[in-house]
Amino acid sequence: MKITIFSFDLWGFNKKIAQELETLGNDVTYIDTSEINYVYKSFGDKILNFFSKSILKKNKKKTYFDAKINELINNLDPQDCCLIVNPSFFKPEVLNLLRTKTKKFIAYNYDSLKRIPLPANYNQLFDKIYSFDLEDTKKNTFLNHLPNFNYQKKKVNLYPKNKAFIIISQSETREIILNKIANYFDSINIKNYQFIVHKPKLKKLNKNIKITNNHISLDEINLMMENSDILIDLVRPNQTGLSFRIFEAMGMHKKIITNNKTIVEYDFYNSNNILVLNDDLTNITPEFLNNKFEPLPNDLYQKYTLENWVRTVFYN
Repeated sequence: MKITIFSFDLWGFNKKIAQELETLGNDVTYIDTSEINYVYKSFGDKILNFFSKSILKKNKKKTYFDAKINELINNLDPQDCCLIVNPSFFKPEVLNLLRTKTKKFIAYNYDSLKRIPLPANYNQLFDKIYSFDLEDTKKNTFLNHLPNFNYQKKKVNLYPKNKAFIIISQSETREIILNKIANYFDSINIKNYQFIVHKPKLKKLNKNIKITNNHISLDEINLMMENSDILIDLVRPNQTGLSFRIFEAMGMHKKIITNNKTIVEYDFYNSNNILVLNDDLTNITPEFLNNKFEPLPNDLYQKYTLENWVRTVFYN
């Protein structure tokens, strides 16, 4: 099949879908719009664009971005299938143009409809729509529930250096919870945790939480996860879909601490491996922190692999 993957793929998760499709013998075009960046020709060019934005309301960077996307789509041969991730990230004309290039047009919403709603004409535009958000799929029959996937190849570190790991981007609600977890760890003399916040909103965080303004690659994050006993997953308000952290933990044989209460509805839920935080965080116990991970039955493990995800979306 000729297949196009189209997304703003800042972390590289969707590239893994493209790579898996290629291993299955498909002709794959992978378009990552996060890589489309206008480079100023000179300082003068930057100054001119500043005045253009201020006076003419025209942004050369946005104009370049739109033109480049149109060029990439127009250069596509007719496709058997196109998958677009979070379609509301893109202008209606981009979606309509992609639709003309493919026999089958599939959308995957990797966010809640409250945060990122679908395009107004979703029912005419898409042949099938998947969502990772469990509550959204319960309320909307046009959505097909499909969690994220485990792309790991069973990487198991028997002697991790750190007790726990998390990395989050700015989010006041999550930072408050993370601060409380760090304070609790400190109180029970656990010092070997690696908590990272990218561009935090809170002005004051626990002194052991690392602050960064730099993008950290998925490969770097994977190494940090491998070197930790427990992964912490804190979701934004109104999110009920499972983040990639849950499935990365599955692949690496790591336990999870999460505030996503819907995880108990999944067939892989195991209270030995997964701790669902209560509102005051009093259920983080030394017993959970010290228990060993219990491996999943193989059929359950395979259900959430990247390979099974790809077969569900493109071969059904």
